[in-house]
Amino acid sequence: MGKEYQKREDGEGFWEVFDVATGEVAKLGGLVLSHLDLETANGALDMLQNQVLQENGQLPPDITSNS
Repeated sequence: MGKEYQKREDGEGFWEVFDVATGEVAKLGGLVLSHLDLETANGALDMLQNQVLQENGQLPPDITSNS
C-alpha cells in the first residue's frame, strides 16, 4: 500500500497536504503542497490518494498510456 495523505489548515487560513506517517508537507511534481486554497488542496489530495500522479508528478508505473 502507498503513502497516506491528508490536508490540514495551516493557521493562516490556507491549507497544506501532508504525509500522515511523517507529518511532512507533501510535494507534487516538485511543488510543495502548502499555502493552498481549499479547492487546490482538495485536488492535490485527490491526485495523491488515488495515485493519479506520484509525488514526482509522473504517472504511477502500473498505469500505461495508449500512445
